[in-house]
Amino acid sequence: MADQKSKKGFLGRFMDILSGRPSTESEPIEKDPQVIEFPSDESDPTDLGFVRKFTASGGKFLYCEDESEAYQYLSSIMQESGLGKVYCIDENLNSILRKAQIDVDLEDWQNSDAFCTSCEYLVSFNGGIMISANQLHGKKLEDLPETLITIGRTSQITDNLRSALAGIRMRYKNNLPSQITTIKGPKKVENLEENDQGKICNKEIYLLLLEDQL
Repeated sequence: MADQKSKKGFLGRFMDILSGRPSTESEPIEKDPQVIEFPSDESDPTDLGFVRKFTASGGKFLYCEDESEAYQYLSSIMQESGLGKVYCIDENLNSILRKAQIDVDLEDWQNSDAFCTSCEYLVSFNGGIMISANQLHGKKLEDLPETLITIGRTSQITDNLRSALAGIRMRYKNNLPSQITTIKGPKKVENLEENDQGKICNKEIYLLLLEDQL
């Protein structure tokens, strides 16, 4: 049990650094995050590899050890970005948004300032967020608000597109969702095969990654 807790703390502190959050540990890894020597991309664990690629593409990443941290981050995003109303029809996410005291709209997506959604998977290979019709509900991504807030879980991080698609087939079996796509920020990530880069999304993309509660 002690080893499990230590491993989580180690991951959490690296996630903090990559998301720009100061360490709250009594013995921080390093005072200046800029001089920390991270492993090379080739040896990155799957989760850290995802964060690197996602932020390199222009996505904004925030790591949350629990939902209470998500409330604080969501409130900060709304205030700092000058956002008012959020369009979201996911009941579980609406609970989180309302606890963060955010004005949620279940219908008027055209006049909302942001769109909040879950995801299918988070793909480490290209740093993309995999979504489907289950998140878009028949709407086109380009027609939704210019700010996209995705709330995902650490258990949704997977190595590559093949494993993500296999997971979708297993989860939905004979009722596969349509509109399956992988999105990322507006910046092109180098050294990736063209067909694996994912769809460039010209929106401001926030990802709140919540630690699964075991």
